[in-house]
Amino acid sequence: MTDFEIIIIGGGATGLGCAVEAASRGYKTLLVEAADYGKGTSSKSTKLVHGGIRYLANFDFALVKEGLEERYYFLKNAPHLASQQSYLIPLQGIAEKIKYWLGIKIYDKLAGSKKLAASRFLSKEQTLREAKDLNAAKIDGGAIYYDGQFDDSRMLVSLLKTFEQLGGTALNYHKVEEFIFNNDKISGVSVSNQLTGEKLTFTAKFVINATGTLSDKLLDMAEPQLKHNTVAAAQGTHLVFDKEIFDSEHAILVPQTSDGRVLFILPWHDKIVVGTTDVKVIEASLEPKAQAEEIDFILTTLNQYSAKTVTKPDIKAVFCGQRPLVRPQNQTNTAKISRKHELMLSKNGLVTIVGGKWTIYRRMGQDTLNFIEKQFNLPTTKSISHNLQLFGYTQDKLSYPLSAYGAQSTQITQIQQELNNFALIHQDLPYFQAEVVYQVRHEQVKTIEDILARRTRALFLNSQAAIEAAPVVAKLMAQELGHDEQWQETEIAAFKRIAANFCLS
Repeated sequence: MTDFEIIIIGGGATGLGCAVEAASRGYKTLLVEAADYGKGTSSKSTKLVHGGIRYLANFDFALVKEGLEERYYFLKNAPHLASQQSYLIPLQGIAEKIKYWLGIKIYDKLAGSKKLAASRFLSKEQTLREAKDLNAAKIDGGAIYYDGQFDDSRMLVSLLKTFEQLGGTALNYHKVEEFIFNNDKISGVSVSNQLTGEKLTFTAKFVINATGTLSDKLLDMAEPQLKHNTVAAAQGTHLVFDKEIFDSEHAILVPQTSDGRVLFILPWHDKIVVGTTDVKVIEASLEPKAQAEEIDFILTTLNQYSAKTVTKPDIKAVFCGQRPLVRPQNQTNTAKISRKHELMLSKNGLVTIVGGKWTIYRRMGQDTLNFIEKQFNLPTTKSISHNLQLFGYTQDKLSYPLSAYGAQSTQITQIQQELNNFALIHQDLPYFQAEVVYQVRHEQVKTIEDILARRTRALFLNSQAAIEAAPVVAKLMAQELGHDEQWQETEIAAFKRIAANFCLS
């Protein structure tokens, strides 16, 4: 008899999407994550919920249509974390106008009944009224279309809590050290607690590798006689600024960059996020660091379209993630590699899912469970995830930052009253000290970084303020968890090392 029916390795968007899908279909499921949920790519996205309008240039209509359908379910099932966002495209020249007129019309058509608000085209004067900080010399018109936007790491928490409500078991900071085999078939995993060193063994009927950019390492562990090369990782860097540098309620899609891609200027958590780059990665890392060339590229492109001059001292934070793209046969330019996802079955029974993007996390989970049921001749179960309201679901419009907790936001105010503590963790950050207490009690927090990077978004919004807030967070955590001053000092030092990658200098 096995401990679980399904074990999922990887606690990012793909892994948690698979976990919610499996548990909602009635499978007894365990998820293990070597670090914290979303530590890798899934907390470092561009925060888009989208079909991918730029993929139309590659005539990847099926991928765009899939994304637009999943956008609908994403916004429907987590309205406390995801919302409709308008995107303005500054246009110049008749060719560019025709290109985007056609593209937007096709985009709306592909969305069908799941279309958001209607797109529209603007004169130069209308465009500048909608986004007064645009460089007037770079435009003679514009277009507005609609996609979605969300908080990626808070979405992971919502998926985690949903999974637990469905009866699933999730362990962060538990690294798979080896696979267990029975008659040459994988039948479980041995894991080690990365904080205590404790060793645990779990058995299961099926094991899913959902480790993103690290998928090949798990495949090599499972099949050491083979050299796997399924993932082509690409790094994307983003810069964060105060919202005053580009004042508009619209996100901006810069239609042309020097490397033939697009760039987004996004309002997010009362800041502006600008990105992204697309740089080939030789070896995947959980702690990627932005290259100087990437920062210069973003600043140069931003300044071409901005009426204001933006400089490096304006940068509040830098973050970058690495995309787990499916490695194609004949394409080395990562910007042109499709964002489709693929499923693979190893001879030893390991199921691996690679590729994809945040918007289609639910579809990836659904496809994975369908794949398992088909490959192993199991009774077919029905997917309900397209109608599954995620943890915290509410349609009430709540004030930021408590809006991220949705229906659970009242628990924060209760803790404030319980502790008679209504203070912020830092004067330049929007987060309450009571949020830290709630996160420690309910969200599997183990480190200061968990709180300042992924339960709040402090490190992504203002890296220096996050560093300065670390002692406050450490003290609150220590009080809740019973840790001493030595633990606090060790944690603060560890957080400062990690935070250095989010700082410009």
